[in-house]
Amino acid sequence: MKAGEGLKKTEEELATCEKYQRILDAAVEVIAERGYFHSPVSKIAKRAGVADGTVYLYFKSKDDVLRTAIDTTFDKFYRQIADAFVTLHEPREQLEYIAQVHLESCTVNRSMAVLMQTEMRQSAKFIAEFSHHHLVKYIQVVREVIRRGQEQGSFRRDVSDGVVAHCMFGAIDELLSSAVFTGRVYDAKATAAQVIDVLLNGIATGRASGSE
Repeated sequence: MKAGEGLKKTEEELATCEKYQRILDAAVEVIAERGYFHSPVSKIAKRAGVADGTVYLYFKSKDDVLRTAIDTTFDKFYRQIADAFVTLHEPREQLEYIAQVHLESCTVNRSMAVLMQTEMRQSAKFIAEFSHHHLVKYIQVVREVIRRGQEQGSFRRDVSDGVVAHCMFGAIDELLSSAVFTGRVYDAKATAAQVIDVLLNGIATGRASGSE
């Protein structure tokens, strides 16, 4: 190997990786702004600062770009959860953290939040793919936390972990829709704690919980 050859290869790999990420970011931004059907590859390429043909060096189609962007976002989400669970051991804390990270997605990447709450829901194909992959995994992660809580005696055993998991996803998803459509800004940590409190304890006071 000639001197400097290894460094050159590394620089080329970094440039390729950067270009790949720019295309993904551009696709999310353009589709969030213009809508899926009004976002040709040429617009995505222009936003990414690459030629139209360059997009096809990395992706088969616009669908492939969008699918990869969504997969990448959720892969980061699950890695963040897994890393946090190394130090967070209490089931309630774990649920609050999942809810917090989910809520923070709107501020971390607003374009992706807009895309997920609007554009993706207009496509039966993307909804089916999301449900079969990412939603299933999200629900499974929450169910595992619920089961641990039930085994430890923290949570009621007579409640379906699946029902609780779907309720949690639905509540956070609805709050994200509110943030996207109204511009409302939530304190992710405080709101997540409140969602989990309602989920686990309900809204009834001691007096209202019993029958007269």
